[in-house]
Amino acid sequence: MGAGMNFLEYLLQFALDPSNFSMCNVLDEELKEGISHGVKVLYKFPWGSETLETLWSLGDTLLQRTHQGTCTKLQCRDGRKSVVPHVISVSANVDRGILAYLFNSFQLLKKTDNKQKLHQRMVLKLHPTLTPVKVALDMGRGSSSELRQVCEGLFKEFLEDGISTWPGYFDTSLSLENLHTKYDEMGVLFTVMVSESTLKSGLLLVRNRDTTIRETMHISEIKCFLLKYIAAAENF
Repeated sequence: MGAGMNFLEYLLQFALDPSNFSMCNVLDEELKEGISHGVKVLYKFPWGSETLETLWSLGDTLLQRTHQGTCTKLQCRDGRKSVVPHVISVSANVDRGILAYLFNSFQLLKKTDNKQKLHQRMVLKLHPTLTPVKVALDMGRGSSSELRQVCEGLFKEFLEDGISTWPGYFDTSLSLENLHTKYDEMGVLFTVMVSESTLKSGLLLVRNRDTTIRETMHISEIKCFLLKYIAAAENF
């Protein structure tokens, strides 16, 4: 049970809503020969709970069966004791696991404006470690050739440091509001906007997916900011 609990705790680190993950023991009638214990990790989907992974405890039988001869060759130290290592087997459904995190991270946020009109915002709030695209790089109106040149420089710089980046500056047809909607649905952590202000003063507009707060940041600081944010999320 300890290994299963540790694994569940690991999964919950990346969950937006941990309450939908659970764990249970495999029923005795489901255990195969040579398996002493089994633990299932489950996720509660809208249609019901399904198994994501199963951990099987095979004891020391498998090692002794496959390694004929004296047991002393198999033994290792556990404190003062000499023991034969136990084997743990893991079976997982990767597609179902990914689907679980997608369901777990999807949020439909509602907000009423000053005119009492209801607005809905769909956001894929994947954990920063799991988010495929960390940054979307876009450009505002202005000298398109110069803005694009700045975007391409940042894009190359981000990729060289392992920051997965979406080159949104290739398509400038969408409004700023539609861009934010698109990137929220993609789960993009930050939107970085290059504008005329960037050419004049080096200032970028940076939007956070989770808070929707937009702040200005100097172009010389943006890469360090992103790297620190991602590193902090990975080491929490």
